[in-house]
Amino acid sequence: MLAAMNARDIEIFRAVMQGRTLRAAAEMLHVSQPALSKALRHCEDRLGFRLFQRIAGRLVPTAEAHAMLPEAERLYQELQGFKGFARDLGSHRGGLLRLGASSSLAVSLVPAAMAALRREREAARLTLNLLPVRELAEALLARRLDVGLALTPMALPGLESETLGSVPCVVVLPAAHPLAAEPVLRPSLLAGAPEVGFAGWQDFGQSLDLAFRQEGVERRLAVEVGTTVSAVALVREGMGYAIVDGFACRSLPPGLVSRPFRPEVRRGVVMARSPALGSSALLDRLRDILAKLCAAPALQSARAPLAFTSGTQ
Repeated sequence: MLAAMNARDIEIFRAVMQGRTLRAAAEMLHVSQPALSKALRHCEDRLGFRLFQRIAGRLVPTAEAHAMLPEAERLYQELQGFKGFARDLGSHRGGLLRLGASSSLAVSLVPAAMAALRREREAARLTLNLLPVRELAEALLARRLDVGLALTPMALPGLESETLGSVPCVVVLPAAHPLAAEPVLRPSLLAGAPEVGFAGWQDFGQSLDLAFRQEGVERRLAVEVGTTVSAVALVREGMGYAIVDGFACRSLPPGLVSRPFRPEVRRGVVMARSPALGSSALLDRLRDILAKLCAAPALQSARAPLAFTSGTQ
């Protein structure tokens, strides 16, 4: 039914339903009464039925008009929201950005970057999805996400990726653990202690295997995990220590501490996107904020606020 009506018809119909006279509706729409009357008749002609009866100088809605009003009101509100969205885009105050992130970044770096972005652009619409790396890549290729962030490379045809920075790894363990007294933890100190960790078949696990072998120590995996979030949760339950990315320090549960791990192993922060979607001012600004956060020691050890300025960092 509403397919025969355009956006202006909906505005006119709504105004007449509220004002019930051409004069009142014309004042609401800032048009002349003759112009409004002509537009209303053209709308009715396209629909093929009357919306109003003209009785004693008033416009009395027909049953069809009453039936159409809820849907017309919904479409009008959506139209107003769309106009505001487009206006914010033009003024660089708003925009839409759909983010996906792997587990560690989704609870540390990415929320910090989103908060900084929203402080600059309060009208921006942001969404965040926590996904495994493989699903992140699939969502980017399917254009369900604008950008994906992970600590694992996403080198797939159809995706562009770049490393924004890196973070050193730390050892997370209970505060009451005997090794918590050490300022720095090396494989030689960790030898024999149960580890909650990433297996050697994973890229990160291979890097840790190499670091341990350099000191003649074999890792002792008590529990194999695939995410930093699950590793920290298991350490909290007393299952052992875990070597994770330094971003985990931002949200460690009470009772856990972190210590630097040597020899240094770093994890790169990878941002991937589909070039088919193009870029945007909002995405470019997010990239700048993320790059600055990657280089900020404050993020790795505490929730200290960071100062941001608009423009390229």
